[in-house]
Amino acid sequence: MRRVAALIVGVGCALASACSASDGAAAPGVEASLHRSRLFETQRKLALNVHPDGDRDVRVGAIQLDSPLFETVPPESRDALVRTSDQTVVMPLPFGAARCDQEADGPAELVTDVDGEEVRIPLDESPSDMLADVHAAECDVAAIRADVDLRMSGRWERTAPRTVEGELELVQRRPGVTAAVDQVEGNVIFTVGTGTGSGSGESAPEPVLEVSDDQTSDRVVAVAEASRCDPHALTEYKRTFTFSAWVTVADEAPLRIDVEAEGEARRALQDLLSDCLG
Repeated sequence: MRRVAALIVGVGCALASACSASDGAAAPGVEASLHRSRLFETQRKLALNVHPDGDRDVRVGAIQLDSPLFETVPPESRDALVRTSDQTVVMPLPFGAARCDQEADGPAELVTDVDGEEVRIPLDESPSDMLADVHAAECDVAAIRADVDLRMSGRWERTAPRTVEGELELVQRRPGVTAAVDQVEGNVIFTVGTGTGSGSGESAPEPVLEVSDDQTSDRVVAVAEASRCDPHALTEYKRTFTFSAWVTVADEAPLRIDVEAEGEARRALQDLLSDCLG
């Protein structure tokens, strides 16, 4: 009787293993890990390393990050051959907006297909708390954006062949918030400064902008100068119209947030680049 029971258990385990593999719990021939990449992060992507784990080549199809820390974005189509003779295949893996309104806990997985079979692969992170660090940083920035609005505003006009000038504005979103912009930074394409004639990128004395209940909005002259205008830079760089500012709220440490040129500011910058390229 025990032999029959053991046989039934063994058959059940074999069937369970087969079902587990068909449901994507197993990852035939592949291991995966994640790390940050400055190049990929300009496209809101992480570096996915896919490693061979077996004695045969496998083909990896669409890839998708499944993490409780981030919103799920659609899979990205891939057709990568992972050879046993190669150590690693590196691919950009998109990730969604940080989930900041609730506690999110649990492991991250790569949802993909290997040789046409859907699988879920546990992801090793380098460093081990990399996703948690990205999540925390993005939620800190989201908290600042809930307190204040920082934007390129006003009328933006050409003041020199490679220079446009307008305004940078900080607005209090909630009563009781005290905040300051300590520094403004450009990017690979544009040098940005504050204060009339500051196209060299030198910022006004700190703080550049301040808001409180006594002054709920503040403005400063902002100058953007095209420091690079070559087709190679414009093709390779993906954040042409995104700038950075260091913002302090209350007594917290300064955090860097993105400032996207929109509306009239973006049109002025686009026209400048078009003329610059000829």
